[in-house]
Amino acid sequence: MSEKNIENTENTQNSVNENKELSTAEKLLLKIKQRQDPNFKENEVKAKEEAKEEVKKETEKITEEVVEETSDTVNSEDEMDNAKAEIVEEVAENLTDEKEEKEDLKEELVNYFEKTKEELVDIFTNLLTVDNTNKYKNKVKEIRNAFYNIINKEEEERKAKFVEDGSKLEDYEPIKDAIENKFKELYQKFIDKKETWELKLKEEKKKNLELKYEVIKEIQELINKPETFNKTFNKFKELQKKWNEIGLVPKDAVKKLLEEYNRQVHKFYEYVEVNKQLRELDFKKNLDAKIKLCEQAEELLLESNYSKAKKQLQVLHKKWKELGAVANEHREEIWARFQAATIKINEKFSKYIEEVKAQQEKNLEAKQFLVQKAQEYASGEYSDHKEWKEASNQIIELQKLWRKIGYVPKEHNNEIYTKFKTACDNFFARIREFYDESDKHRDDNYQKKLDLCTQAESLQNSNEWNTTTEIYKQIQEDWKKIGPVPRKYSDEIWKRFRKACNTFFDRKKEHFMGKKNEEKQNLELKQEIIRKIQEFEFSDNQMEDLKALKELQNQFMAVGYVPFKNKDEIYEQFHNAIDTQLGKLNVTREKQNELKFTENLEYIKNSPNSDKLVYNEISKIQHQIDKLNDDIKVWENNIGFFASSKNSESMIKNIKDKIEAAKNKVAKFKEQIEELAKINE
Repeated sequence: MSEKNIENTENTQNSVNENKELSTAEKLLLKIKQRQDPNFKENEVKAKEEAKEEVKKETEKITEEVVEETSDTVNSEDEMDNAKAEIVEEVAENLTDEKEEKEDLKEELVNYFEKTKEELVDIFTNLLTVDNTNKYKNKVKEIRNAFYNIINKEEEERKAKFVEDGSKLEDYEPIKDAIENKFKELYQKFIDKKETWELKLKEEKKKNLELKYEVIKEIQELINKPETFNKTFNKFKELQKKWNEIGLVPKDAVKKLLEEYNRQVHKFYEYVEVNKQLRELDFKKNLDAKIKLCEQAEELLLESNYSKAKKQLQVLHKKWKELGAVANEHREEIWARFQAATIKINEKFSKYIEEVKAQQEKNLEAKQFLVQKAQEYASGEYSDHKEWKEASNQIIELQKLWRKIGYVPKEHNNEIYTKFKTACDNFFARIREFYDESDKHRDDNYQKKLDLCTQAESLQNSNEWNTTTEIYKQIQEDWKKIGPVPRKYSDEIWKRFRKACNTFFDRKKEHFMGKKNEEKQNLELKQEIIRKIQEFEFSDNQMEDLKALKELQNQFMAVGYVPFKNKDEIYEQFHNAIDTQLGKLNVTREKQNELKFTENLEYIKNSPNSDKLVYNEISKIQHQIDKLNDDIKVWENNIGFFASSKNSESMIKNIKDKIEAAKNKVAKFKEQIEELAKINE
């Protein structure tokens, strides 16, 4: 047995012997003396010493007997300590039930010899409501002694009175006492309950014996399990704790039980000694594996795709956490090496983010060129349907290219978008004017507007405010797109359409007049959400922070309307707060997607239906690959479109860069598919 195990065993034994100034048995003896001795307080110190000595002698006597029987079967100090511990357990059982005695000691001491017969019967009756007779068996003895002390005194008094009245003692006949009969019934009930409780306790001991043999079997099986040393030793400690928590067993089974338990514990400690060498080998194996991870992290410093390097570094960190410990003398050194590579990779990734910002400047230049082209088409001269159609196709192509180009710096986003949208809107406004002048469409337009009037009139009495409002908006948008009708019908059909619309919206306005208070409450809710966003505290987990901010965004959008005068202001505050916090995170959309994929990959691996999830995820990624390939084709086809334009070299270069970036994304998505495919291999 190791010195540490011997020390733990000695500490356990000391805690058994010295845990309290007085043991439970000693307290019980003191309590009995206190009830019997009216001058107990004066002799309390002496009584305590007598109680200690009495219990000590009883314990030593039983211990010597059992140790003598057990000594031939134990092989070590540890086993002897276990045997002694079991002896202490047996002594405790013979003296009293410790738990119940603790509860009993908390109660106020009662001198039953001061009670009347009726009071003793009532006390006895109340005690019998408890099934565990061990809790009050000593009280019953005292109550019985006190009761018959009264009975005997009364009987002696009646005899004395009988003789005093001139009668002969031999002629005296005892008087039957009804309350004594009641007491006898209660005592018989106590005896019956005591037998029942002892039978129950006997069954519990049998069950405890089975449980302890199960623990022995589990200790035996530990030696043969192919697990790490630490895990096995921890399980052994848990089994020891489980053994100690199991209650008493039948006395006749104690010796055999201890023999088997100590035998298996001894075998386990022999196994521990063997595994010390295995643990050293495990340390060496873990050290070699961590050195390899350091080398892999250092190789990532040469990776040109910084997002890929960052992602692979996260995988290496996960593997590092999954590896076991190394020897103490190598622990700090190997971690410092791994951490140094991590810091350098993170620095490169930060520089990559700066490059993204530079790319946004290039995107701004490209979009400025598209604005210029859109303005040229918006102000161009077109004489017939064919020319307008060709120009319209070119505007649509410009809009496609606009969507393909990435983000521009935030401070230019609204301005550049407004210019482009205005140019496109001006073009389509002119094309609508052109087609409005075409007489061949006027009759068709009239029929279409009649249909819209009928549709608007059918909905004017609807109470589905939100749904119907959206339908009316769509109807109105359709109305605007249709164009003019013959002049003779123009005023008439417009008034009809406007009347149907006004009828519904007037009803809606009336309905929502009562919702102003609700809008004020919504304003307060949104202000509270903005405050939470502004006061958001970041953690070390970037992905969790993104999720938390996204949840606050969802909460904000879920709140209903606010007063119209506050609408623009509250939304500006909201977007400023969100943009500020996301700016602190400094996370690009690409990075967010990477983090989300990594999180999703872990979820799929641990999911019971991973096959289905893998298939769905691969399908989504393949759809993105197909979309990127389509984009690449559009860019490649439109490079020629800009070739004829002045100052287009920078634009063409930017498009080529976008094509290259898209191809890199395709390659990255293919790598993700490969990682997903490995899950089901």
